[in-house]
Amino acid sequence: MPAAADARASKRSATARRQAANRAVAPSAPLLKLSGLKKAFGKRTVIENVDLAVAPGELVEITGPSGAGKTTMLRLLHGQLRPTAGEVWVEGQALHKWWRHDLDRVRRDVGFIFQEQRLLARLTALENVVLGLMVNDPYVPHAVIRRRALAALEALGVAHRQSAYPHQLSAGERQRVAVARALVSRPRVVLADEPFTAIDKDNAQIVARMLEEAAANGTAVVVATHAASGRATRVVSLPGGKVVESVRKPAAANGVRAARLGWRRLVEVTAPANGHAANGHNGQSNGHANGNSNGTSNGHANGHIRGRAKPAAAPPAWRRLAALVANSCRLVLFGGLRSWRRDLRFNAPAMQTMALLLVMCGLLGLVGISLGQAAARAENQASIVRVYLAPDATPDQVAALKARYLADPRVASVRELTSAQALQEASGRPGLGSLAGLSDTNPFPASLDVTARLVTEVGALAQMAKGDPAVDPNYPTSYDPDVYSRLRKLAIGIGVVGGALILLFAFIAYAVAANSMRATAAARREEVTTLRLLGARPWMLRDPFVIEGLTTGALAGAVAGAVVGGAWLLAGQFAGATYIDLLPGVGLTAARDVVAAVIVAGMALGVLTSLLSFRRVRA
Repeated sequence: MPAAADARASKRSATARRQAANRAVAPSAPLLKLSGLKKAFGKRTVIENVDLAVAPGELVEITGPSGAGKTTMLRLLHGQLRPTAGEVWVEGQALHKWWRHDLDRVRRDVGFIFQEQRLLARLTALENVVLGLMVNDPYVPHAVIRRRALAALEALGVAHRQSAYPHQLSAGERQRVAVARALVSRPRVVLADEPFTAIDKDNAQIVARMLEEAAANGTAVVVATHAASGRATRVVSLPGGKVVESVRKPAAANGVRAARLGWRRLVEVTAPANGHAANGHNGQSNGHANGNSNGTSNGHANGHIRGRAKPAAAPPAWRRLAALVANSCRLVLFGGLRSWRRDLRFNAPAMQTMALLLVMCGLLGLVGISLGQAAARAENQASIVRVYLAPDATPDQVAALKARYLADPRVASVRELTSAQALQEASGRPGLGSLAGLSDTNPFPASLDVTARLVTEVGALAQMAKGDPAVDPNYPTSYDPDVYSRLRKLAIGIGVVGGALILLFAFIAYAVAANSMRATAAARREEVTTLRLLGARPWMLRDPFVIEGLTTGALAGAVAGAVVGGAWLLAGQFAGATYIDLLPGVGLTAARDVVAAVIVAGMALGVLTSLLSFRRVRA
């Protein structure tokens, strides 16, 4: 019995080991899947009835002549195009549907090596790779990002050109920088569109080997090329879409060691990203040792499983938040200011037009405040009649006149002003005080200010003063029968002029926004497109536009505010010199408020223009 029990236990143990081994070599779920794919442009069908599934660790090549649809298939896998029919699945996300959720997240997990490189001209080689990393994960400290980017350039042999701009690099160097940007984040999927066409044989060998190393470490790699290289596990031949299993050839010695060491340096410096292993050379060796595709796939799977590194401890939340703030400042604030300086030829005319518009609005505001104050004073003065006292009027006569007005029920109040008080009151009005100083005598007579309860009773109260011995017979009162018609005409004039100016300024604002929008959209379209293809988050695309527009509007508002403030100061000097108050009632507080409103309006107009520009670029 013990022997039988031991045999059964040994059999169960062997079965468990076989099941564990089968699970270890079981193929992984595909990262990319095409089902019944069809893509047509008008009546021309480019791709039809293609079925393909790419698992982690596989290297697949799409071959065919020019125009066969190789780039189209990669763009379908990247979400740049939608299929006419069929399904496209990338990491479990359906990219064939009209509403594609998390497309930017999918693109951050999919490294795309563009045939035209798509390096940003305003950034150096190192800055282009750094940008790709910041877009991929802005929660990583910038020092770590920079170290990873430099390691990626070293892996591709272009670290010595890190400070060069794209136009200063050769075609091969630009391609290697683009490969470094695509591989530095250790993406789960790499799509390479004709990565060997613009570079020489040695550089092509290095790039090809780097792609092999990426696949050996668990990345799903799809390469579009004219002819099969013998490195892929499977080959998709277009235009027919036939999938052929490939037997991998031993790679040439030239460039292999350099690429392998380069990938090793990249893996050592970059932390595991997207769940990838630190190394998977065991799986690669096992796969290469077997001369069939099954051995290759199993080898890749084993390498991907056995090579998986223990995840590093996550940094504390405060450190990730600090890294996000710092990277956001670099992407948004500094990026927006750099774009503003670069696009100064477009921003300067817009800023000048905005400043002119804001100056007109500011001056209109000052005039409006002045007219409003004048209208309020006129309305207040309309209910007051000033009764001028005769120079030889006795105190008893003045007291009797005052008592007669106070006894009238139509009178609200009576205020007596002496000649000295009248002079003091007049000196507070621009020009009148200087006019009084031209004479040795006081030109302002004593008076009684009679306030009527109703404006319509002012004329009757003025008539009461006529013939009174205390009243000056030459200028008895300040009553003007035409004051009401003038007030009505003033109100109508203010409404018509204000409405016309508002319409004019609205048209100018629209023209400024439209012109600036077109110019900025043309200048930034390529950059925004590249960032979208790299998987940038919406705020990474939109906020630099806001900073650029805010800068333009703030500068225009500051210039306009200075001009408006200077105009207010000049108006005060002019009033004191000519006795003509151009802006009556506009004091320092009102002028300061108008200047602040002009600056804020400039900032708002700049932000509005930038958002319109961004919408146009995205469209």
